[in-house]
Amino acid sequence: MSLNQQARAILTGNDRGGYTLPTDGLYPFQWNWDASVTALGWMCFAPARAWEEMRWLFKGQWQGGPNDGFLAHIAFHAPSDSYFPGADEWGTDGAPGTEALRTRTSSISQPPLHATMVRWMWHRAQAISPQAAAEAAEQVRGLLPGLLAHHRWWYRARDPDRSGLVLNIHPWETGMDNSPAWDVPLARVPQTTRPYTRHDLGHVDASMRPPQSFYDRVVYLMDFNRAQDFDPVKILASCPYRVQDVGIISILQRAGIDLLALCAACAWDGDVQDLHAALARTHNAVEALWSTRWNQYVSRDAITGELLDVPTSSGLLGAYAGFRHDLGPTVAAWLAETPYALPSTRSGFPGFEPLRYWRGPVWQHVNMLIADGLQRQGHAHLAQAIQACSAALFDASGFHEYYDPLTGRGLGGRAFSWAAATCLHWTDGAMKKQAGGA
Repeated sequence: MSLNQQARAILTGNDRGGYTLPTDGLYPFQWNWDASVTALGWMCFAPARAWEEMRWLFKGQWQGGPNDGFLAHIAFHAPSDSYFPGADEWGTDGAPGTEALRTRTSSISQPPLHATMVRWMWHRAQAISPQAAAEAAEQVRGLLPGLLAHHRWWYRARDPDRSGLVLNIHPWETGMDNSPAWDVPLARVPQTTRPYTRHDLGHVDASMRPPQSFYDRVVYLMDFNRAQDFDPVKILASCPYRVQDVGIISILQRAGIDLLALCAACAWDGDVQDLHAALARTHNAVEALWSTRWNQYVSRDAITGELLDVPTSSGLLGAYAGFRHDLGPTVAAWLAETPYALPSTRSGFPGFEPLRYWRGPVWQHVNMLIADGLQRQGHAHLAQAIQACSAALFDASGFHEYYDPLTGRGLGGRAFSWAAATCLHWTDGAMKKQAGGA
């Protein structure tokens, strides 16, 4: 089969009747930012199924209470015992805002890609036919209330002081779980002493997964969140892990720009001035996260106020977000160091590990976002170089969760949905269309 045929077969195989597993066994539920990327892939050959993916994700959106608009990082649509921690461990049943839900969820979120992916899906429909565009517009209108509520949750619950830089309270929330950027703030977190059983090591070699000490701390944070009754005020007052993650900040910023564009295109009659103001605050405040050592954006420890001066791929998303600094020279330097595009941690950093989860491997969907930003900043040659490296990885190693940036070897889960979706969306010139369509 061709790569496109293989990618379609992966999405079809991971389909569970409305939502898509990242991969069977290792990840048996619907994940938040996975779903947004996966919808792009479905849009290439089954548009109705693409919109269904987004609707299923929003079935788990909390309604009312202090977390109104919250969208969890996992939606447990059906039971499974192949993953830890499952719904019982998160303990959100009956929490304020969940009373009307039929879908159980976790208690943390993930980078809010949704509005940007929805806009890209609509652009694709517009390129097909007027009828497809009209049908997509109806889908967008149906999603707008949930998208708006989720953005407002981020600003209300995670930036109550209106600093412009939202906080996250768990490494899993960043989507870049065990990044070396979190080593310092995570070291403050106690290690849980309660028993639990990991299931990930039954699916993937331990050399590619986070160590036990990491799990002990993130389990502690999960339990801490539950002990605070999921109240965002209580959590921000005393959570031992509070980080201003430049990845979440960048993705929320770009999604906010795209969300306002969707509102304008749909003649949305609600007041969105609060979102305009939030974008302006972030655009100014993010410059405090610039690292002169690495010539890119980095994250910050919100408890100590110190920069987490670690060069990760999330810090290259500033162009994607529309921030001020030109990231072209930095990306060019990264590309000169590894043969397979952009690793999740710069290879020259002491904490770089090419095989271990978010400490070094290439993640194709992140490279797609970075390339989109470079295209917008006028660095088409760099964007095309990243795209060519990604295509080479797909061709050589298939559709894995992540890849060794030095050898191109596929790592982590196999038959992975967002890798397949990224290939389907990105390899037919979609990146250039997005840059021109915005």
